[in-house]
Amino acid sequence: MGYPLADPRTRPLSRVKPVTVFSAVTIGAMAATVGLAGPVAAAPDYPSWDDIQNAKKNEATKKAEIDKITGFLDGLRAKADAAMKQSLIASEAWRTNQEDLAAATGRESKLKDQQAAATKKAETSKMRAGLLASHLARSGGQDMSINLFLEGDGADDLLRQLGAASKLSEQSQKIYDEAIQDSNTVASLAEQARAATTERERLAAEAQTKLDAANALAQVAVDAYDAEQRKSDELYAQLAVLRDSTAQLERERVEGERAEEAAKNPPPVVQPPAGGNGGNGGNGGSTPTPQPSNPAVTPPVTPPVNPPVTPPVKPPVTPPVTPPVNSSAAEQAISFALAQLGDRYVLGGAGPDVWDCSGLTRGAYGSAGVWIGTHSATNQYRTMAAQNRLVPFSDRQRGDLIFWTDNGGGDYYHVAIYLGNGRIVEAPNETRPVREYFIWGMGDVASYVGRPG
Repeated sequence: MGYPLADPRTRPLSRVKPVTVFSAVTIGAMAATVGLAGPVAAAPDYPSWDDIQNAKKNEATKKAEIDKITGFLDGLRAKADAAMKQSLIASEAWRTNQEDLAAATGRESKLKDQQAAATKKAETSKMRAGLLASHLARSGGQDMSINLFLEGDGADDLLRQLGAASKLSEQSQKIYDEAIQDSNTVASLAEQARAATTERERLAAEAQTKLDAANALAQVAVDAYDAEQRKSDELYAQLAVLRDSTAQLERERVEGERAEEAAKNPPPVVQPPAGGNGGNGGNGGSTPTPQPSNPAVTPPVTPPVNPPVTPPVKPPVTPPVTPPVNSSAAEQAISFALAQLGDRYVLGGAGPDVWDCSGLTRGAYGSAGVWIGTHSATNQYRTMAAQNRLVPFSDRQRGDLIFWTDNGGGDYYHVAIYLGNGRIVEAPNETRPVREYFIWGMGDVASYVGRPG
């Protein structure tokens, strides 16, 4: 069976602790992908408090120590972000699997319903053919029983015999044909239902595997975040001493610099494919006639006069229409999302007090009566594309959906709502609750945003 999304009426699915069937070896292999496991690297040469006090005695030394600490902070954040990204990718893989599993379950159920209805119809047509067989047997003086038709393999054999019997009238033939057709329909639907069941079972098993992977990578992300927080607290305190400031002010300063740096590197602009290459449709000339070696007196040949060819008139290229902003829906969605600030992140969370990224965006726009897709960042991007509601990132406006992708647009592992001024509201990951934040990870931000309407 499938794995349901978090039910707000029950305890939400926990992702902090890996599923017990996931071995430590497997978790370690995943951690290695983000540099948290494997051969032990040399420990960073973090400054001691004595180093900090000595650095304050000289401006050049102090500046070098500040740069060194800033580099350590960036390294810790990069490692935590890498772990978070892998966790988000695994989470979206589980969500897309849930989409496939739901579709497969629906198909299986539909086929089984069709098979049940077809079976009832086939039983009726088989009964009619059996009554006909009994009638023909009696009228032909043969001792054939209706039970022979209705029970066992003899029924199918008898149908074939009836089909070849010359005594069948046109009406009898129709009854026979319907019985055969109904029987074949049941067999076909049964085969399709078995295939659908196999596919559903495969996806259900895959769902467990993907859920285990998502849980394990979530733990890796939590561990990386905890490690960053533990060490960065001390590093910010050291920065505060060097700058005669406070740790909180230093943290805010570094975060602000990161936001400014991210804003300087927007995603690349991807041009839509051109409508045509404007290639030449012909050279407009003719092949020159070779001249004979000995000039002979030949009557001049008057070339045929061809009417001028009027080039086809190309229709004007209509630029794509930018979808308008549905301001009322956007503001309602933003208001809904901001009301969830501080709520916990849970994979599959869809409210009222636990969320994941696509659950929050879907719930926010759902509160405004706007459909943006299913509980999946990938599906929401494709829904916006299908509705012709994608807009270049450079034209983003308040209320637009911003997407993150790791493979150039095949799948999208995160989605958030744009607030303006480079800020978003999002359900980020297990390490942080629903928050307002700057647009992070510009290298993975999609070139187009969605504009629900």
